[in-house]
This record gives sequence, C-alpha cells and structure tokens, in this order.
Amino acid sequence: MAHSSTATLGGWRTLVVQVGLLIVGGLSVLILFSFGGQVVVAPALLPAQWMIARDTSGWVSVMFSVLGAVLLAEVLYLGFALVVGETAIAVAIGVPVALLGGFLFYRTSQKRRDKG
Repeated sequence: MAHSSTATLGGWRTLVVQVGLLIVGGLSVLILFSFGGQVVVAPALLPAQWMIARDTSGWVSVMFSVLGAVLLAEVLYLGFALVVGETAIAVAIGVPVALLGGFLFYRTSQKRRDKG
C-alpha cells in the first residue's frame, strides 16, 4: 500500500523545521561565548533569530527573543568598547546602549497580543 505524499511531506517539513531550530539555537548559544565570532555571524544570525521569534509561539519564541536580545546587547557593547577604547566610557555609555538595544530586540520580536 502506498503512503500518502501529503502526510509524508508534512512529517518531513516538521522534522526539517525542528532540526533547523535546533541548529540555529545551538549556534546562537555558541556565538554568545565566541570572542569575535559575534561580529562575523551576528549580521546573519540576528535577523534569523528575530524572524523565528516573531513567527513561532510559546517557549520557542521567548527563547529566540532572549537569545537575540543578549547577542545584540553583547555585540553593541563590544563594538562600542572597540570604537571608544577606554573602559570607563565604554561601561558608562556602552552598557546602557547595549541594554536598550537588547530590550528593543526583545519587544519587537514578540508578537503583539491584542487585549480584549
């Protein structure tokens, strides 16, 4: 008896999406601990994290929103520290800018919940 191509295709789609989410999630965590890797990978990884967080729901959405927010904050702080060069100024200005960037990433990547 032949299998239904629709059911098989749906199963494969689900598997591919889940494996893709695992790969992007694992890469996101690894990049957080990579010194310098953020600069190379973040331009591609941040939009992917934002789209995944926006198009999923539940804990997957929250996880990718948090990972993206932390990565953006880290990239902003490190970039600011490299440009300025002085530690006191980088901490005084870079940390608030990084926290604001991370907060904005998190807020914009979450779906708007209509009240009422």
